[in-house]
Amino acid sequence: MTRISFQWTLGRAGSADCTISDGRSEGRAHASYISNAPEDLLNAVTRVVLGARMVRAQFEGEPGAHRWIFHRYDDFLDIDLLRMEDGQRPDSEGQVIWESRRQGVDSLASTLIDGFDRVAQEPGEDVYRKRWLSPFPRTDLEDLRTAWRDAFPLPGAPAGGGILDAPANP
Repeated sequence: MTRISFQWTLGRAGSADCTISDGRSEGRAHASYISNAPEDLLNAVTRVVLGARMVRAQFEGEPGAHRWIFHRYDDFLDIDLLRMEDGQRPDSEGQVIWESRRQGVDSLASTLIDGFDRVAQEPGEDVYRKRWLSPFPRTDLEDLRTAWRDAFPLPGAPAGGGILDAPANP
């Protein structure tokens, strides 16, 4: 198992490109603002972190679509990225353009969090809104971060996130 990497790059108005790599191969998916692509991807990975065994997310791309399929087993997952001529068609009609096997659920979640944190910092959430034509997916990102911290706490860290859970008046 190699470390997975993820990058979300804003393109011209209303478009973005997503790059994912496992050190052996790289997949690229194009997304259009006509779908909730970043939210769908973050929500899919959140569901995987929370224990879902099979989850899909889809990016509409004008034309076509890219579909992510996550199959979880224990603390690992297999990832397939499909290119779909028509996003309404079944998985079997898609072309696998990237796949990665036996990735850590922990690793995928932390990598997506890092990738979207980088976008929030540079170019920043205001630029994101102007170029993607929708707000930055802050709530979805924080939902993933919370699920990830709860499912994979750092050794020695208090349960539930620590200081934020402390009573206001001890």
